[in-house]
Amino acid sequence: MSIGWGIIGLGTHADSRLAPAINNDPESKLVAVCHNTMEHASSFAISHGAEHAYDSIEKMLEDPELDVVLIATPNNLHAEQVIQAAEAGKHVLCEKPMALTINDCERMIETCNKNKVKLGVVFQNRYHPAHVEARRLIEAGIVGDITVAKAQYCHGAPSRDIWKGWRSDPNAVGAGALMGQSVHAIDLLRFLLDSEIVEVRAISDAELSQLNLDNMMYCLLKFENGSYGVAIGGIIAPRSDNDAVLYGKKAKITCKGTVGMPLEGELLVDGDSINIRATYPTSNPVSALYANVVAAFNKCIEDNTEPDFSGYNGLQMVKVARSIIESDRQGKAIKIAK
Repeated sequence: MSIGWGIIGLGTHADSRLAPAINNDPESKLVAVCHNTMEHASSFAISHGAEHAYDSIEKMLEDPELDVVLIATPNNLHAEQVIQAAEAGKHVLCEKPMALTINDCERMIETCNKNKVKLGVVFQNRYHPAHVEARRLIEAGIVGDITVAKAQYCHGAPSRDIWKGWRSDPNAVGAGALMGQSVHAIDLLRFLLDSEIVEVRAISDAELSQLNLDNMMYCLLKFENGSYGVAIGGIIAPRSDNDAVLYGKKAKITCKGTVGMPLEGELLVDGDSINIRATYPTSNPVSALYANVVAAFNKCIEDNTEPDFSGYNGLQMVKVARSIIESDRQGKAIKIAK
C-alpha cells in the first residue's frame, strides 16, 4: 500500500526537488498540495500529478488519504504547522531549520509524541552515498581518530544583498547564510563524526548587510568526542568547493563536491592501507537525495522506528544554531546547552 504524502509550501524547492522525490519513490503517492492561493495550488497539482489541491491547511489535513505532511514553508511557520499536522494525526517531515527557537522545537516534539506520529527534519546530506560510506569507514576504525573535520556549502552571488522574498525578513528566516547553508555543513559533520557539538565560536559578515542578515558564516566547532571542526556557509563564494574533508590518523577522507542539494561528486580515501575513488552517477541528480529521505521516512513509518533525522536531532541543531548566533553577536565561545 502506498503512503500518501502532502506538501505545504509550493515554492521552487518543492517544485524542483520535493514533489519529484515523492513521485519517484515507488512506495509514495502525492495525494495533496497546499498553497495560500488555489490557483497556484491547482497548477502545482496538475504539474506533479497530485490528486487534490487546497488553499487551506485545515481542509488538507481532513484528507483521509493523507499520511505524511512535508512542510516547506518559511522558517517561522514551521512550528505551528507541524503542531497542526500532528494534532490531525499526520506524520510530519519538516524542512530545516526545524524552528527558530528551542521552545518551539520542544513543543513540536511533545505534540508529535502525544499524537504518536513521526517527526523528521530534512537534512538530505545524511543520505548522500559518499557520506554514508565515509561514516561507515570511520565507524569501522579504518580512518582512525579524526583530529580535524571541515565542511563547506556556499553559493556565488555578485553582491552582498541578494536575499529575496521571505528570506529577506529576519523575523521569517531567523538568519541568512547560517539557516540557508551552514546548518547543512554543520549537521553533516555531526553525522560523519557521530558526535554532538559542545562548543562553538563563530563570526559572520552580518554587519555589512543592509538587511543585517549574514551572507557568510564561519564556525569553529568542538565535538564531544574530542574532534574539532570548521564549517563555512554562505552565498558570496563563487566557484565554491562544496566538500567535506576529514583528517584521520590512518586516512584522509574527501567528499568532493557532495555537500548541498544535488546527488553528485565523488569520494576519495587516501590512507595507510586503503585507497578509494568512487563516483555516484544517477539519472536524477536534482531530486535523488530527497528521494532517499522520503524512502527512509517511509521505512520509519512502516517499521515504527525513530527517524535518523528525528525531531530530537532537529532540536539539537537549533541549539547549535542559536549558540552560533550568540557567539557571533558576543564575539566569544559559547557552550551548547544540554
